[in-house]
Amino acid sequence: MPTDRPRSVGTRVAHIDPHHESRTRPRHHAAAMDVVALLARSGGVARARDLLAAGASAALLTRAVRNGVVLRVARGVYALPDHDAGARTALSLGSELGCISAAQLRGLWVLRPPRLLHVTTDSGHGIDSDRVRVHRAARPVSDLTVCLQVMRCLPELDALCIVESAVVRGSVSLEDLRGQALGRRSGSVRRIVGSVDPHAESILETVARYHLLRAGFQISSQVHIPGVGRLDLFVDGVLGIEADGRQHHSDRREFEEDRRRWNILTTRGVPVLRVTRSLLFDAPGQFIQLVRATLATRSPH
Repeated sequence: MPTDRPRSVGTRVAHIDPHHESRTRPRHHAAAMDVVALLARSGGVARARDLLAAGASAALLTRAVRNGVVLRVARGVYALPDHDAGARTALSLGSELGCISAAQLRGLWVLRPPRLLHVTTDSGHGIDSDRVRVHRAARPVSDLTVCLQVMRCLPELDALCIVESAVVRGSVSLEDLRGQALGRRSGSVRRIVGSVDPHAESILETVARYHLLRAGFQISSQVHIPGVGRLDLFVDGVLGIEADGRQHHSDRREFEEDRRRWNILTTRGVPVLRVTRSLLFDAPGQFIQLVRATLATRSPH
């Protein structure tokens, strides 16, 4: 099954090394460098003081904003127009993305897009806006902070998807998460952390495993079958589950390999259900019914 491992995407206001340009090109070239190029190198957003230190000028910044190639998103903060709109809104409020909004931009596994923008502030004053949900934490916001925020804010499955993907990516460790789940009021956090499988390969696998466990099945993950490879999930030691998010096979070789694996499993008497994103996300009850019905055919009469 193709993996869906989360990518690593930063959301912070980057610091531009003011000495980088002086090491690579003459100062007069650095002073004339396009502001757009400076912002692109910083990840799309930067503070004015860092742009100025890297060789831009106030006049260049003003001209870039006037020409529409750069946006002034907050006092002393500039961004490229294609920089994430939510991140720009957060910056304009003197905050940065948090919780599920930060998770979404960073490429973590988000089950359902947020209705409101979630932002994080470390200031004492509140943010007066009905467009956002405010979280308070130290900045810049780490992936560990994002995980703690989602576990205290979102439904259990939504939070599990995000936390599990952070662990799979390696940006957060289970040890760190467990260390944050020791308080008396951390029962829900402990439950989510205890459900994390660091070997999961996609959000589909996470969702399928969650519903199967809640339905009372015994589940093994990433089970190796000799001559076949790994199955995403194995239910009650009998039924294989493959979570398939593909719309079609990408090439002939993949198609042939898929059929080879299927035939070997069939000859060994191992039934496998291929379940889709729409079934898992939109009709989990039907998914569980399908599993029960399939297992019933394996029971002795």
